[in-house]
Amino acid sequence: MLCNTMKLELKKAICNPYFYLTLLIGLAITFFSLVPSLQSYDQDLRSHQQFAAEFGPRNPLMQMETLFNHWIGGESFTPGSGNYFFLFPLLATIPYGWSYCSESKSGYVKSMVIRAGKMPYYLAKYAALFVSGGLAVVTPLLFNFLLTAMFIPAVRPDPSYLTAYGIGPASFLSMLFYAHPFLYVFAYLLIDFLFCGLIACLCFTASILVKNRVVVVLLPFFLLLGVHYLCYSLLYTDPMVIYRQCSPMAFLNPVPTSYDTTWPIVLAWGIGLFLLTFASIVLRGRCHELKKTAVV
Repeated sequence: MLCNTMKLELKKAICNPYFYLTLLIGLAITFFSLVPSLQSYDQDLRSHQQFAAEFGPRNPLMQMETLFNHWIGGESFTPGSGNYFFLFPLLATIPYGWSYCSESKSGYVKSMVIRAGKMPYYLAKYAALFVSGGLAVVTPLLFNFLLTAMFIPAVRPDPSYLTAYGIGPASFLSMLFYAHPFLYVFAYLLIDFLFCGLIACLCFTASILVKNRVVVVLLPFFLLLGVHYLCYSLLYTDPMVIYRQCSPMAFLNPVPTSYDTTWPIVLAWGIGLFLLTFASIVLRGRCHELKKTAVV
């Protein structure tokens, strides 16, 4: 029964207009961000060629220009990059975050609980939210990476030019970036998938307390935005101090825009989001059990 319910929920999560619309918006942002990135690459390439013409054919500056600092997850100078990593919580919640709230109002939840069982339904709902949120955010990123690779060569990053990449020795996964850049991109896409899936599952937690589906979809975005604001207004107050990045709206960007994060911070956020969202599933299942027992 769990497998059938899971298939049904996944189909509803992915094959709905909101998922397609969100995916289209994400693809549009990542596609149009490629234009200024290619323009920047062309200008830098011309300047490097002029340098080579004046000082010799061996131009060490050519390693500054690579796929890994021109795709949307490797640069921070285009509006597309800034907008995408600001709006990604919304892109994660819009596809299916409203579903439980709507189904609860319509009575569909009661019907599914009777037919499929409490935990199979809620676990399937959790999995569908998780997958839809992760796919909606990571698919456009992967699209941009592959599209950028068609125009810009994947030159291996050189630590000598770390200022051109924005990833220093203390940056998260920096050793992987310089040793195996493709694995670095894959690792970050995986991390973004996991976090965006958990952010989408926050909608289920919000649905228990709030009955308006618009508020449910927007709430995770404003919660993360509030954390981001608090970090920069209360924690990062001294410009002379090197802080650690604690805001998911910043550390989920593969290239650090201000401060570097660490594994403990990333793990703490991931475990915290999982415990919060999965606990909501368990508690909601018990509530249904109590209601059923009371009726009997």
